[in-house]
Amino acid sequence: MKRILIALAAVICIAGIAVAQDDGAEQVNLSIDRQLGVGIQLDLPFGGLISTRYWIEPSFALEGIFFVWGYEGDIEGTITARTLYRIADAPVVDFYAVAGATLPFSSYGYGLEPILLSVAGGIEFGFRSAPSLAWNIEFGLSVSGTGDVMMVFGTGIHFYFMEAEPADADG
Repeated sequence: MKRILIALAAVICIAGIAVAQDDGAEQVNLSIDRQLGVGIQLDLPFGGLISTRYWIEPSFALEGIFFVWGYEGDIEGTITARTLYRIADAPVVDFYAVAGATLPFSSYGYGLEPILLSVAGGIEFGFRSAPSLAWNIEFGLSVSGTGDVMMVFGTGIHFYFMEAEPADADG
């Protein structure tokens, strides 16, 4: 376990350095025009898969995450609703806080599992070579309806639909 954590920390550090490197270009804020983003968000311990983020304003977003699996004719999954608040907006890396609720469901009944409430801090990395993409990692805590407290880890990648820049009238 210790080796896995060390390897994960090394990968995060190397990725952060690679993303934040300045190639001499003007420092453009990669997240300035982000609004709708779709992608994959994996959150442990309660799953995640399809994610949609919508930045209502530069510092506030809503996110929905849907995860479903099945076996022997039964369907189970989770639906997560979250709010994101951007704390720091740097040219390549943004820091944000996230809070939300996860509702487990199954084909044999709703409400059998407790609702999970979570809070976390996140870091979102932009890519100068692909400004529509952003990768994030999150760490935090979750508490279930039964009072169990768990550590939360999440990571995801989103494609943001950017507004097309208007064509130059001068040609």
